[in-house]
Amino acid sequence: MTNYKLIYFNVRGRAELSRLILHCAEVPFEDYRIEHSEWPSIKQDMPFRQIPVLEIDNGDGLLAQSNTIARYLAKQHGLAGKDDWERSQADMFIDCVYDLHAGMRPVAREKDPEKQQEVFDKVNEEMIQPHAKKLEQCLIQNGTGFLVGNAVTWADIAYYAYFTTPMMERLGGRVLDGHPHLKKLVEHVGNIPSIKKYIEKRPTTLR
Repeated sequence: MTNYKLIYFNVRGRAELSRLILHCAEVPFEDYRIEHSEWPSIKQDMPFRQIPVLEIDNGDGLLAQSNTIARYLAKQHGLAGKDDWERSQADMFIDCVYDLHAGMRPVAREKDPEKQQEVFDKVNEEMIQPHAKKLEQCLIQNGTGFLVGNAVTWADIAYYAYFTTPMMERLGGRVLDGHPHLKKLVEHVGNIPSIKKYIEKRPTTLR
C-alpha cells in the first residue's frame, strides 16, 4: 500500500479536496497540518516553494499543485471517471470549480462584515446562481444523481467542498435553494459515511 503524507496549513483551502478524496476512498494518510509560523523552515524543501504537497512513500516522491494532487489521487482510487470521456468530463467540472473559487476572491478581500455580505450577494447573483442553474440542468440530463457517469467522482466532491466552505456557510446558506438536484448531490457527498466521519472530527477553521 502506498503511504501518503499530505502537507498543508491547518485550514481547508487548497488541500481539502484531496483530503476528501482520500477519505471518500477510505485510504489511510497522514494529514500533516502546519502552522504559518512553521512555513519558513520547510518552504525551501517544497517543490516550487508552495503547498499543498503530497509526499509519497516516505519521501520517495513529492507532488505539488493542488489540482494535480487531487487528480492523481482520484485516478489512483477510482474517483476520476470510468473511461477517457468521463475523466475529461470530470476535469471540465473541476476547471469550473476553480473558476468559482477565483470568483470568490473579492468576497475574501472585503473585511467589513456588512460590505462582505453585499459583495457576496453580488457574486452570488452574477456568478454562483447562473452556474448552479447550469449544474442543475447537467444533473437532470445525466439522470443518475451525479455529474459524471453513474457514481461519485472527484467532480462531485469538489462541488461539495466549494458549497460547504466556512465562508459559503456563513454568507450563502441558501444558495442552493431552487436547485434541488444540486442540493441533493451536495448532501449525498456529505453523507458518504467515510466523509461524514471525517467532517465530524475535522478541525474547525475560518477557511
